[in-house]
Amino acid sequence: MKEKIRQKVLETKKELILDAVSDYFEEVGFAEPKMQEISKAVGISVGALYKYFPSKEALFFAYVSHQIVKFHRQITEACRDIDDPRRCLILYIQHKFATFASKRKALEDPVIGDPLFFVKMNTHKENPASPIYEFLAIQFERLAHNTPLKTANHMKTAYLFNAATMGYIEYWLNFGGELEEKAEEVFERFLTGIREREEERR
Repeated sequence: MKEKIRQKVLETKKELILDAVSDYFEEVGFAEPKMQEISKAVGISVGALYKYFPSKEALFFAYVSHQIVKFHRQITEACRDIDDPRRCLILYIQHKFATFASKRKALEDPVIGDPLFFVKMNTHKENPASPIYEFLAIQFERLAHNTPLKTANHMKTAYLFNAATMGYIEYWLNFGGELEEKAEEVFERFLTGIREREEERR
């Protein structure tokens, strides 16, 4: 029992640190600050910061994982009472674009500097995005009840959908401008590619 309480306390402290780190990264970016500066900004000793995150890279991956968990919680809640999977998938795009737009300062240096950043994230030992892929796969399974799709492998479709929407974000991070694509148009373009045509069903 004591160990469970201790573990819970550590997890809570880690969450609080990540909340503070999130605010800091989103204000000043990731590339420049050193661990000592980060620890000072969030109000803990550098030793305490290293206790939770053994390197700056580990801290950044934890930051991204933290944001993914929050994103999953928010999109799940937003779709809780929505019966239309198409609407949920459009909401996913809207929320994803808005989330990245609000965190550009934190993300642009590591992402632009490493074109394989998101690939590495998805192949990480414990992929924090797994619940999001599961959420998307469920939406495509629901969509397939009324809209015939080319494949019944809805998890594959979820990965393709994530990659397609991420393409807009990576372009925006690399070339600037506004993340202004309309979610409905983005979804319809993707749906055109995965929808089974009538002649294919014959």
